[in-house]
Amino acid sequence: MELNKGLKLFIDTAPIIYFIEEHPVYINEVSNIFDRTADGTVQVITSVITLVEVLAKPYKLGQNDIVDIYKDFFSNSKGFSVMGIDSGVAELTAKIRAEFGFKVSDALQLALFEHNDCDYFITNDK
Repeated sequence: MELNKGLKLFIDTAPIIYFIEEHPVYINEVSNIFDRTADGTVQVITSVITLVEVLAKPYKLGQNDIVDIYKDFFSNSKGFSVMGIDSGVAELTAKIRAEFGFKVSDALQLALFEHNDCDYFITNDK
């Protein structure tokens, strides 16, 4: 995928984990996305669900240093927005879940992708 100026990308949980934890297979691909985000070429959106998902394991394992890295990333990354849920997004989530049978978390990610008029949905889900 060519990352042209002005693109709006929705990033699911796995690519963020790959970037922060420098996954050997995916780091080059995800680094390109976040480099283009930092230089203002593209805008990246994710959801509060992603924040929950990336923090759960480090909290469970007592890896507070990893928790702090994620929190800093989510708070201070240029061109990166974490979107919450309002009643309109909740209703769209319900419609997507009803039509396609996705889990609530996946339907919510897709609803935020649609609600925010994103160009691409970046995930490693099947």
